[in-house]
Amino acid sequence: MAAAFAAALALVACQPVATVPKPARGGTAVEALVGEASVLNPLFEANDSARDVDSLIYQGLTTVDAQQNVVGLLARDWAISPDHLSYTFDLRDGVRWADGQPFGVPDVLFTFHVLQDLEYQEPGAAFWRQVGVAAGGPNQVVFTLRAPSAAFPLALRVGIIAKHLFDGMAPPQIASSDFSAIHALGTGPFKVGAINQLAITLVRNPYANPQPYLDHLVMRTYPASDPQMAIRAVISGAADLVGGLEPQEVDALQGRTDLSVVDVRTFTNAFVAFNPDGPGRQFFSDPKVRAALAEAVDRQRLLSDVLAGRADADATPLPVGSWAYSAAAAALHPYDPVAAATALDAAGWTSLPGQPLRAKGGVQFKVQLMVADSYPNHQVADAVSAQLAQIGVEVDVKAVPASDLVQSYLVGRHYQMALIDFEVGSDPDLYSLWHSDPSAAALNFAYARGWGLIDKDLEDGRASVDPQARLAAYIEFQNLIADAAPAIFLYSGRYDYAVSQRVHGVRMNKVIEPSDRFQYVTEWYVSTTG
Repeated sequence: MAAAFAAALALVACQPVATVPKPARGGTAVEALVGEASVLNPLFEANDSARDVDSLIYQGLTTVDAQQNVVGLLARDWAISPDHLSYTFDLRDGVRWADGQPFGVPDVLFTFHVLQDLEYQEPGAAFWRQVGVAAGGPNQVVFTLRAPSAAFPLALRVGIIAKHLFDGMAPPQIASSDFSAIHALGTGPFKVGAINQLAITLVRNPYANPQPYLDHLVMRTYPASDPQMAIRAVISGAADLVGGLEPQEVDALQGRTDLSVVDVRTFTNAFVAFNPDGPGRQFFSDPKVRAALAEAVDRQRLLSDVLAGRADADATPLPVGSWAYSAAAAALHPYDPVAAATALDAAGWTSLPGQPLRAKGGVQFKVQLMVADSYPNHQVADAVSAQLAQIGVEVDVKAVPASDLVQSYLVGRHYQMALIDFEVGSDPDLYSLWHSDPSAAALNFAYARGWGLIDKDLEDGRASVDPQARLAAYIEFQNLIADAAPAIFLYSGRYDYAVSQRVHGVRMNKVIEPSDRFQYVTEWYVSTTG
């Protein structure tokens, strides 16, 4: 028996042992990018495609982790002064640019001095001119603010550019330099290897830490006028990855075994704003009327009909995925068409027998809703209009180009109702959108009257660096907004990313901004060993 047992052991020892393939360096992945990237410099990004490519080349002082905490990237850590006006950042040691030159304080100072240059006319310039920036101790940079802002570290995600490449150039020269195009490089995982009319080929940055597995990441561009070409490229195998899929495109890819779709939440907020002044005054000056209209919209049905359920119903100004989102505030005024009709009756907007529209003082409840003429905004506006018609409110949807919507209608508030879809970011500081300070921003939806407590919550949330104090302020803000009802808050969008089975290691945080899909690109691989 002992001999038989020994023989069995010998037989087992001779059997091959299955091994799990391990990621290995090498190979190329191809992303289908919708729209041509413009200037490849984080200080001059003109479109989403440029922002995507830049996120692979450049790094900021900070980034956002999976728990929505702001953490160091080129910065190791930072300290905040007792008055919350000074931030001292310690830079990481041993970082090098993709050409081998050392990264340090001069690069950071140079970057922010460009942002503050009077010739720099990009969005955000006015903000940076209010910030002091200077060298501190060894390998330190000190930022000084005019007023406390807990979200300030998040603003430092802006990519740092190399002083030795751009020194002596004015902002327009930096934007037009080859180092903002064919020779673009940073401290990120890749640098530009080649550019032609069809693609931007990125090659591994030999000084990146950590090093990516991929040798190359090709950003193959497809016309924005025909985004389906990018989808077809992935289906045919000409590309491996494509993002920003619409619901119908996701449905078309379901059931395929050669690719998967990664679905994550985003920091977007879509809402229909009411204008209680000017052309909208007679309809929307009463908060009870505004709240009634919000209660008359079935968000879940809207999302099912228009977006195939690929979004999150969101009745607050904060995205559902935000750490400060309040489900309790979102439930304060649930869908209830009966209560909505009763509230409109009580406000004097009544329906007469045989009349489809409500009226008050001889004026019919007939308003106009401005919207961008693009999917899904136009379709969402039509769905809102159809639902409000069921309670006797006629909404005429007028679709215009997105640029016209902003410049001709939103700026200056030349609308009665307007549908807006904003990327609000990972910090809940919504001061610029919802504080009644007239200098807050050109795109602002606060009211001039009855806004004191809302303003205070936004001020408290911005000034405090204590997460719990900020959370309390933003929960109260959402409660007050629910009752003030300055808008019908509709939904938070999602981001869908198709990934070929050939590419492994692709992962994202649960809530992202679109360019964040590359946050863990150093883990992507197509080659294996073992």
